[in-house]
Amino acid sequence: MTGPSGRPRRWGVALVAVLCGSCGILSEAPKRQLYRVTPTVNFAAPLPHVTAQLLVAVPNAPAGLDTARIALSRSPVSLDYFADAEWTDRVPLLVQNAMIEGFERSGAVPAVGRDSAGLRADFILETDIRDFSAIYDSRAEPPLVSVVVNVKLIKIPERKIVGQSSITRRQRAAANAVPDVVRAFDAALGGVVEEGVRWVVTNPALSGRRGSVFWPRFVHAGLRWGSGELARARGGRGGRAV
Repeated sequence: MTGPSGRPRRWGVALVAVLCGSCGILSEAPKRQLYRVTPTVNFAAPLPHVTAQLLVAVPNAPAGLDTARIALSRSPVSLDYFADAEWTDRVPLLVQNAMIEGFERSGAVPAVGRDSAGLRADFILETDIRDFSAIYDSRAEPPLVSVVVNVKLIKIPERKIVGQSSITRRQRAAANAVPDVVRAFDAALGGVVEEGVRWVVTNPALSGRRGSVFWPRFVHAGLRWGSGELARARGGRGGRAV
């Protein structure tokens, strides 16, 4: 029936649909608890001191890890995220900051900075993030945090790769709660940073390398020479000194 008695019912259904749609539009995005990464780095053995200066590039990461969401995995072919928690920044920036702070704490290099800062240096450290997730590999245990990176040490200005390595650290969380998982990330990332710093400063290419962050100094052409220096510069030709 499409008589007049059916019209109010149809209009009522349409009005309810419009109101429900408006509720969806005006609803706010869910707020998540923010967590910071504070890697635990302990250089138990002394590190060699090098003269080379270093820049750390922003790490590369697959799309699933290039985010502020805290990743988890329940199978080798799946990737998910904790619903109510996220990092304070994207994972690549967290890893870059951790590496820079690790070099600063080590005291093994005279200067270290971000590659995006426009500085000049002798080497650049490039990083590929292969894993940065909490793996639920057992129903009876808390997740296992996995941090895996590939690092390349590149000589400047030749852009020559002088070293490459893969670093893996895994840490079981103390409990199946987000704060405990975050602390496991701190331990795993700290181990990666410690091994990465040690690997870089023990690379033979850094031995005896002179830093080049600052421009070289030039001697002014009008510098006044002493008589002995001028005579030697003229190759002993007997010219008169001024």
